Amino acid sequence: RYDHAVVEGFTMTGDPVTVHGTGFFARCLQHEYDHVEGRIYADHLTGWRHRRLMRQVARSSWRRAE
Repeated sequence: RYDHAVVEGFTMTGDPVTVHGTGFFARCLQHEYDHVEGRIYADHLTGWRHRRLMRQVARSSWRRAE
């Protein structure tokens, strides 16, 4: 994750707002923005880390409750 993040948007009344964050707060902003875009943690993984996670998901008891 980047150490600095800038998020732009609008308040409930339509006024523009910009939020700057650094360090841990920047990571939080990026994490929440991922949710807005429909992304989750697994979407950022590649290679063996992604394969390992997918194997764990396939073996999990909560997935088999279909």
